Amino acid sequence: MNSSISSAALRVGICVSTLSIFIIDTLTSLNMAVAVLYVLVILIAMNSFCAYGLCMVSLACAGLTLAAYFISHCDELLTSALARCLVSLIAIAITAWLAAKSQKANDRLQEQLRLLAHTHDAIMVCSMDSTIRTWNVGAQNLYGWTKEEAIGKKCWELLKSQSSISIMEIRAELLREGSWEGELTQSTRNGKTVIISTRWLLSRDGHGFPRSILASNNDITDARIAEEALHRSQVTLAHISRVTTVGELMASIAHEVNQPLTAIATNAEAARRWLGRSSPDLDEARAAIERTASDAKRASEIIQRIRAMTRKTEPKYESLDLGRVMAETLTLLDREIQQHKIKVFCHLGHRRSPVLGDQIQLQQVLINLIMNSIQAISLSTNSLRNLYLTIREEAGQSIVEVRDSGEGVDAGHLDVLFEAFFTTKVDGMGMGLSICRSIIESHSGRIWAKSNAGEGAVFSFSLPCALELIK
Repeated sequence: MNSSISSAALRVGICVSTLSIFIIDTLTSLNMAVAVLYVLVILIAMNSFCAYGLCMVSLACAGLTLAAYFISHCDELLTSALARCLVSLIAIAITAWLAAKSQKANDRLQEQLRLLAHTHDAIMVCSMDSTIRTWNVGAQNLYGWTKEEAIGKKCWELLKSQSSISIMEIRAELLREGSWEGELTQSTRNGKTVIISTRWLLSRDGHGFPRSILASNNDITDARIAEEALHRSQVTLAHISRVTTVGELMASIAHEVNQPLTAIATNAEAARRWLGRSSPDLDEARAAIERTASDAKRASEIIQRIRAMTRKTEPKYESLDLGRVMAETLTLLDREIQQHKIKVFCHLGHRRSPVLGDQIQLQQVLINLIMNSIQAISLSTNSLRNLYLTIREEAGQSIVEVRDSGEGVDAGHLDVLFEAFFTTKVDGMGMGLSICRSIIESHSGRIWAKSNAGEGAVFSFSLPCALELIK
């Protein structure tokens, strides 16, 4: 209501001013270009009329200038009055053109401001000292403070912003690059903590000096909670898979544990006999006891490996030698390999760069891939019963290959091998390779398979070398 009254009053004022200039220009004999004052009318009209209205006002001013000239100087057309008239018309034309251009630019700016004001993103503009200057509807919906409450406050103090890096580092990158993006932890008006994905853009003035910061914020709290839930599910699923694998290998595990236990019993009996002689042989008894201790340590190490496989823990990333992980895996699977009369060829390389990973998870991947190869070889009609294990480096990646001499994988299955619940086994669940892919991808790696019918399958995965990750 008040806006409409003000607009109407302004338009009446424009009409009165235009009429006053026309009367002065027509009825007085001032030796000056009075009509130049129409420039003021056009500038005022720029903010009161649309583009069409501004054009009409400009044409009216030009028409009144000509009318005043002909009325006052009809008998002296080629005098200084004509020059003043031409100067006035040129001034009116230039002003009208600049006003139209400015009005068009202002309309575009206002449209952009309206879009920003109603976007779902939280948009704010802050001065270089973090004072909030602009606060859109998205920011109000996200944080709870109205525009009137937020403007003038210090952004970092109002939102209690926290980051994994200091504000000084953020500002340094912003000044250097002109933009910065990352994650912040902030607080809303009701005290709720939210995780924000934010992007900052630096605005500079005409001299290149920093003027303000435009921040676009999105609430990703729910996404982070979902990611954590997914991570917990993956850890649980991987744990279940390991326990299932240990169950399938129970006969091999029992054999591995039984070997040192049998040796312990044998050495203990030998020590007893050496000590029970009429002249005890202490050296032989000591050697038997040392062998007993060594076998007990070996049995303990086997049990510790099994416990580690079945324990549900968060991944522990450390520098690992894949060759050593492979060797320990083969120790666990030794009985399975011997039982199926498989010949293993290892090419583990002499100079291996370490990788950053969780030993238990990577061992789980190797057990799964090697067990799949053992089963493929056992079902094959091929006379060769060979398993080839290779570790090599290529372009900063450690690549592990598990190749068998089985029947291979159907070409139509290669694209879906690592999908959950896909299996070619009658009693399979289709989770093993899917879990392998999840583990390798969580290590920033890649896993794939290739096969030629009748020539066996090759399962490979790559992991970045630890030195590459540091770079």
